[in-house]
Amino acid sequence: MGFRINTNVAALNAKANSDLNAKSLDQSLARLSSGLRINSAADDASGMAIADSLRSQANTLGQAISNGNDALGILQTADKAMDEQLKILDTIKTKATQAAQDGQSAKTRTMLQADINRLMEELDNIANTTSFNGKQLLSGSFTNQEFQIGSSSNQTVKASIGATQSSKIGVTRFETGSQSVSSGVVGLTIKNYNGIEDFKFQDVVISTSVGTGLGALAEEINKNADKTGVRASYDVRTIGAFAIKGGDTSDDFAINGVTIGKVTYQDGDKNGSLVSAINAVKDTTGVQASQDENGRLVLTSADGRGIKIDGNIGAGAGILQKENYGRLSLVKNDGRDINISGTNLSAIGMGAADLISQTSVSLRESKGQIDANTADAMGFNAYGGGGKQIIQGYTTVSGYMSSDGSGFSAGSGFSVGSGKNLSVGLGAGAVFISSMSAASAVFNVSAGSGFSVGSGQSQYATLKTSAGNAAGAANETSGVTTLKGAMAVMDIAETAINNLDQIRADIGSVQNQITSTINNITVTQVNVKSAESQIRDVDFASESANYSKANILAQSGSYAMAQANASQQNVLRLLQ
Repeated sequence: MGFRINTNVAALNAKANSDLNAKSLDQSLARLSSGLRINSAADDASGMAIADSLRSQANTLGQAISNGNDALGILQTADKAMDEQLKILDTIKTKATQAAQDGQSAKTRTMLQADINRLMEELDNIANTTSFNGKQLLSGSFTNQEFQIGSSSNQTVKASIGATQSSKIGVTRFETGSQSVSSGVVGLTIKNYNGIEDFKFQDVVISTSVGTGLGALAEEINKNADKTGVRASYDVRTIGAFAIKGGDTSDDFAINGVTIGKVTYQDGDKNGSLVSAINAVKDTTGVQASQDENGRLVLTSADGRGIKIDGNIGAGAGILQKENYGRLSLVKNDGRDINISGTNLSAIGMGAADLISQTSVSLRESKGQIDANTADAMGFNAYGGGGKQIIQGYTTVSGYMSSDGSGFSAGSGFSVGSGKNLSVGLGAGAVFISSMSAASAVFNVSAGSGFSVGSGQSQYATLKTSAGNAAGAANETSGVTTLKGAMAVMDIAETAINNLDQIRADIGSVQNQITSTINNITVTQVNVKSAESQIRDVDFASESANYSKANILAQSGSYAMAQANASQQNVLRLLQ
């Protein structure tokens, strides 16, 4: 090549390479100082787009983790509040158990009920005041709440917390049959006990023999309560209609086939001759005699066999019913109807024609006065449910049903004999009379016998003249102030405990779900950040090598440019 001075190609090449080396050196310094491989879109356009997407996902997952932790905080707050409520319910059940024995006086039972009322108020206070960030948790409004726990929309976990007020928990089903007055073999089945299947109990004999009766049936039901969820109790009592008046039993007077014979007794059974004579054979008959607070004779079957009187106990004893197999009460701790079927159910007062008292009672309802219908369904009354209703102004079922434009006339589907429960129930459970004065004729009790209307001792004194008011049923005092009420509160408290345990179990499952989700998205977030780092972050070992290379090249480029400029001086030698 020739010598040229207008264009120093070598110097230009050296400069161009020096510019490139300078850019590389600047880029290396930027990466080393920022720690990022991509400092602008020009560094790696596609890599930057991928890294930005990964960074957004990682940030969203971080917020999702925070959301999940908030959800755990909410559920744990509710869980701890319910734990305190469970302690209250345990105390309520314990106090109800304490009251469920006749060693307690009315005063001590009233004090126990006062304690229970206060505990119930605190239970409701917890339910109404427990909140998180101003949001009520236990009032029943926290239902189907969603928590975003994913990086994309609608990736949520849903949580619900049931209401825990005393009016919403402990709902217990009570059903009590009519008083049974007939014996027989009963085959009882609980329909759909687990929502699908039926449960058939072994056949039980209802009679006056030992090992039979409602006691035997209750035992059969209770030993399978863990499967069916249904428990049973019984009340086999025959109660006189008035205070004992002086009289004589007949020579063939017998109870449950055991002859007691002739007994002469005074007004009020002052010398205890009648009660003593009956109790002298109680171990054989299974029937114990006593007097209630009104001086009436009470015959009680402790083991649940029937009570059958043969011969004549005497009009003064006030016993109108010679054969009695008692009332069966069923209880279920979930508030749902107890659906039964079977054979000869009339022998336990639960046949198609029987009037079955039934109700569902919450924890709060055990605090106030128990109305007559509820008390009857809970088994307070030995004669309720199947007692005859006195319906005044009519002499027949059909006359009553078709009167006053009721719509129950013949052909309506509800006429007598149609098989409808209404007409059958009325026919079996009511006495139709033209007036109250006709009641004595219906039951063959004459004026002066102590049963006449208006005497104050009439067996009809507590009956109302309309259908649906069970004989002898009355309002009862609240909660544990009676033995029967205390046992009912035990059932209701147990149901309430089961309700809260179920709610806690549900939110516990959600907590476990959220915890697992948090663990999963935490690992996902780490992996996403790692993937972003692979793209965005600089590898200092590699970049430091690049920097050293660029730095050396920059220095050598300067030397090369200097040499290229110096080579132009050789032209002067040609001109010398």
